[in-house]
Amino acid sequence: MTGKKEVMGFFKAKNLFQDFIETRDSTVSSAEAARVIGCEMGEIAKSIVFDCEGNAVLVILEGDKKVDVEKLEEFLGKTVKKADAGFIDEKTGFEPGGVAPVRNDGLYKIIIDGEVFDHESVWVSAGTKNAVIKIKTEGFAEALSAEITLISC
Repeated sequence: MTGKKEVMGFFKAKNLFQDFIETRDSTVSSAEAARVIGCEMGEIAKSIVFDCEGNAVLVILEGDKKVDVEKLEEFLGKTVKKADAGFIDEKTGFEPGGVAPVRNDGLYKIIIDGEVFDHESVWVSAGTKNAVIKIKTEGFAEALSAEITLISC
């Protein structure tokens, strides 16, 4: 699943889709996406891929937060490192900066930081570097078969 239409279709099928914005401007960083949308960075749910001993772990958290790697390793019981571009593309089918938070066969685990659910809805990557989708957070973890924990700092 590498296109915005497929990503939008996934969220529509899960009854989470609320809105879509495509722009000429970059939405790669949370700050860029928030500026384009006109929202706070915390309303962006960014996707970060980690290499967990050769397996891809997708972590989703608020755009103004960082992953606490020690908490992540403790949660997984394994060591992790931030994934490089080739690993991200191979495991997710998306380019770095455009990773959509959707489940695929290349992902070992999806973890959502519990603070994402402080929002009724969030903006996520649509699978490209210049498109975002607004989704409801209720049902988000279930749609992804994701685990929820507090993993940000």
